[in-house]
Parts: sequence; C-alpha cells; structure tokens
Amino acid sequence: MTSMMDRQLLAMATDGVGAEHAKLAVECEAEAVRKARDFARGQLATWGFLKCSDFSERVVLVMSELVTNAVQHARTRPPGENESIDIATVLMPDHIVGVLVADNSPRAPLCSAKDSAEATHGRGLLLVSALADGWTAVPRPFPDGAQGKGIWAFFQSPTAHALPQSA
Repeated sequence: MTSMMDRQLLAMATDGVGAEHAKLAVECEAEAVRKARDFARGQLATWGFLKCSDFSERVVLVMSELVTNAVQHARTRPPGENESIDIATVLMPDHIVGVLVADNSPRAPLCSAKDSAEATHGRGLLLVSALADGWTAVPRPFPDGAQGKGIWAFFQSPTAHALPQSA
C-alpha cells in the first residue's frame, strides 16, 4: 500500500514545477543493469551529487536492483523478441531525487526474502526499502489497453530544505 508520503513524493516527481527529468529505454536483458547504473551516475553527476558519495551510491544501487528485478521477473515477451524497460531519474531541486523503472508486466513486485543466509537472490526489494526514503508501484497503462507497472524510489536530496509532512 502506498503511504501518504509516497503519494506526495510521487506527485512532486511527476508533476512538480521545476522538476528535471531524464529518460532512457533499455533492452530487457542483463546488460540493462550496467546501462541503468551508468545512466543514474551520469544524471547524478549532471546534478552535482557525485560529491555526495553515500547518497549517490544508494541511488545507483536502488536503480540497479529495480532494473535487475525487471529483467528477471517482468519480461512479457518470448526470449529473442525485443522488449524494453524504461528508466528515468527526476530531480526536484532541494527536495528529492527519484528513480523510475517501468516494465510491461502488470504483476506487482513482491518481497520474497529468503530465510537462509546463503540465499543468492530474493532480497532486492528489502534492499530498496532499506536504501530509499520511500518507494511505490504505480500502474503503467498502454494505448492498446494492456497494463504494465512503474516502480518509483525516492531519496531525500542531501540539499533538501523541507519535504512534505506525512499525515
């Protein structure tokens, strides 16, 4: 369930006056993860955040985890057919940085952490929850009536003056 704070952050990220957006489409394949990390680092550098290494690494790691999940769990076309994932970053100056990973699958993301310390997968959304200040899944409608989803993760900017208060 999306919290009031997540809804406020989503509204700021998508409709905020003065928000800066950058978008990229990548193929739904393993190489997309590296491309997404490079894209996120490039945007953070453009916005002057690379000097905030802890912040930047959190954002890049979350982008990487979300794209990994899309590649591993959200493919809707048969192997060999092209399918893209849309990724985006948004900056609401002095408030938030948001990252978006949108795919073609309508299936909601699931936290499926394994109890075993030796598990090699299943912790991605737990990591996203731990590193991001908020995250949410939103529907992604297509003109033909099909529906995918977008996963937004939000980070309070290191230069933030004030974030909306949750109710």
